[in-house]
Amino acid sequence: MRVRLIRDWERANLPIYGSLAGYQLFLELAAMPPQGKKSLKEIYLSMSCAESTTRLLFRNLESDGWLRLPRGQEDQRFREFQLTEKFITRIDEWLMYVEASLDVQKDTLNAR
Repeated sequence: MRVRLIRDWERANLPIYGSLAGYQLFLELAAMPPQGKKSLKEIYLSMSCAESTTRLLFRNLESDGWLRLPRGQEDQRFREFQLTEKFITRIDEWLMYVEASLDVQKDTLNAR
């Protein structure tokens, strides 16, 4: 039951866009240090889906304000990205929610 509650919270609150690829990308990004940088190529290679799927997810994350994709002045492509405060705050909320859910589960098991 707790796992179902966690999954429901994740679907409602995380930028996963209703897909396993979106969830995998969220986990990949959440594992990064807050001010850390990673190239898009590193992310594409770490994903188990097509690069086009990952690109679409990145565009969605950018347009929804979860990350920034800075472009060079001469070169309009982007090679690195930055997580926004919105994304970092949501990671903290997610970790607190999961931790609280696990604590309740642990207390329930210890009470038996």
